[in-house]
Amino acid sequence: MSDLKKVKAAIRPNTKIVWIETPTNPTLKCTDISGVSKICKEKGVLLAIDNTFMSPVLQNPIKQGADIVMHSMTKYIGGHADVVGGSLHFNCPDLYDKLYFNMKSTG
Repeated sequence: MSDLKKVKAAIRPNTKIVWIETPTNPTLKCTDISGVSKICKEKGVLLAIDNTFMSPVLQNPIKQGADIVMHSMTKYIGGHADVVGGSLHFNCPDLYDKLYFNMKSTG
């Protein structure tokens, strides 16, 4: 994911979403979120970021162009491994509504 040319070349006509963990765990490889976001927008593909490792304190992928950002709240946000949770954040209310409807309908 660190080579934007390879990212662009990997997107096919049937690609619906690009999913990134950045930085990666455990190798700490980073992805240019803004660069991948630009490619995804050109191709009409959603960009989802697993932001667990950085947490919302240190990185805000929505501001960098991500469509969906997820956090494992069990890890750094919870802090003590005594909670189980996760969160999804969206850059667009319509996308949230669409996915929330799907979640309610399918369980």
